[in-house]
Amino acid sequence: MSIRQKKLPIAALERIDDLCAEFERQWQANDEPPTIESVLAADVSPDVRDVLLAELIALDADYRRRRGETPTRQQYLDRFPDDAQAIQDALHEGPRSAGAFEPPPVDRLAALFPALEIIELIGAGGMGAVYKARQAGLDRLVALKILPAEFDHDVKFALRFTREARTLAKLNHPNIVSVYEFGHVEDTYYFLMEFVDGTTLRDVVSAGRLAPAQALAIVPHLCDALQYAHDKGIVHRDIKPENILIAADGVVKIADFGLSRILGADTQQEMLTGTHQIMGTPRYMAPEQFEGARGVDHRADIYSLGVVFYEMLTGELPLGRFAAPSHKVEIDARLDEVVLRTLEKEPQRRYQHASHVKSDVQSITTPTDAAQQPTVAYEPPPRDAPEQATTTASLAQQELAGRMLLTRRQLMDRVENALRPLARGQALQVLIGIALIALGVQCWARNTQVPHRVVCGVTLHVYGVLVMAQALLVITRIRRIDYSRPVVEIREKLDSLRTGYLRAGVLVGFVWWLMWIPVAVALGFDDVLHPYSLIPSLVVGIVGFAVSVWLFWRMLTSGDASSASWRRKLAGESIAAAYLALEEIEGAQIR
Repeated sequence: MSIRQKKLPIAALERIDDLCAEFERQWQANDEPPTIESVLAADVSPDVRDVLLAELIALDADYRRRRGETPTRQQYLDRFPDDAQAIQDALHEGPRSAGAFEPPPVDRLAALFPALEIIELIGAGGMGAVYKARQAGLDRLVALKILPAEFDHDVKFALRFTREARTLAKLNHPNIVSVYEFGHVEDTYYFLMEFVDGTTLRDVVSAGRLAPAQALAIVPHLCDALQYAHDKGIVHRDIKPENILIAADGVVKIADFGLSRILGADTQQEMLTGTHQIMGTPRYMAPEQFEGARGVDHRADIYSLGVVFYEMLTGELPLGRFAAPSHKVEIDARLDEVVLRTLEKEPQRRYQHASHVKSDVQSITTPTDAAQQPTVAYEPPPRDAPEQATTTASLAQQELAGRMLLTRRQLMDRVENALRPLARGQALQVLIGIALIALGVQCWARNTQVPHRVVCGVTLHVYGVLVMAQALLVITRIRRIDYSRPVVEIREKLDSLRTGYLRAGVLVGFVWWLMWIPVAVALGFDDVLHPYSLIPSLVVGIVGFAVSVWLFWRMLTSGDASSASWRRKLAGESIAAAYLALEEIEGAQIR
């Protein structure tokens, strides 16, 4: 174990942190850099001194590199000849963990957290893994977030984790995911958080472009959460759609506050200090954050909010030379100024507070003057409506839009899931078609001198191809349904799927009035071709096939209620369930 991974009491960690913070302040305030020796002169125990020396060397080397110097291991060895291990640890010369983060298996976590019932892994990424769990004593679902071991949890990490987690646990806001508990078991650091039954904004955006009403319903909630956190002195540093959750009741919540700060400082080999760490996701990071500038503050979150706002409206990221949102979608042009101001490269030119973004959005989308231009997103309120009633109506519309957004996605998931058994059945039918082709080939290929076997074999061969083609046609129509499109278009696609499935059913189903004969021959039962057996079979088969096709065609072309009922029954449970979910969407007047 390296020196920097020593397990020290929290008081010792705080002492180290205070001395390192003072060392950094001296570096930043004075032209003449401070000396490590002056800090080590403080009254500290031998164990604390070793860890403190490693941290001070890491800071000293980082600041000297920023001044254009190239500090070497030998320079520090000359000054501290008895502390080779501390110097090695500080300069990252020891072995380091490598490889992608692997989420721990459920059974291992169950052993680490006996008070929890670990249900399933619900997500994993570079910043850890999240599991759905149940607290039996409180009978509530929770989210257990496990931090990666690959971040080399040293003493600075332990201190940073404890301080940040304490702060995060104090955040109590309806639009922020609550932290119930934090700590570490063995070498596993964890957060126990509020479980949000819903989806991420990333999933919603990926499903299709949001309507302006839906995007404008989400932004005020994000502003409320950010303003609350900023007032507490907490900056998120990694606002992106993956960290924005939409609960089943339409409530918007921001997750992972402070997590990038906890994990980010020691992951950048060239950026070791708390003031120079790069934290966040590049596509959503403010310019000063990406460049590792000093003094990154809450305005970095406002820039990231602007990126998310632009993406929700347009479905694109504001990269390079990008068009104003109103040039991409039909929204009030005054919203362009709001979005573009959040995306200013210089922090002082941006909005200085998230609450100001909310105020401007609501003032545009909730006009109180009848002469003021309405937005596409909202219907204007009555001219004589009082201001408070107007604001209340606006908030109600925002909540309704948020719930409708999630409800549509959930119901569309039901449509998609309902069709999966049908797709699996058609995949099985493809295999059946292949088997019929093989059966037909072995029937005629080995008996080219026997006419009736050649005829039966070729018939089966052709029939197998048709069975495969029909199944592939249905699978293709299922996959062509775009669930992000308007409900009317999805119904048209579903109607086409059902019609194609029913018509193709003639080839698969009714032909069996006659197809059993060549199958029997291919399997070696030539007796079915005896005239006393073949002629009655052909007569019954032809009559049965003709009557079935006639009744089936009448059912397809008739518009009465009984025919519609039969069409639904013959199309199967999958398509019927898909129609049921689609009717719920239409009944809720969701488009």
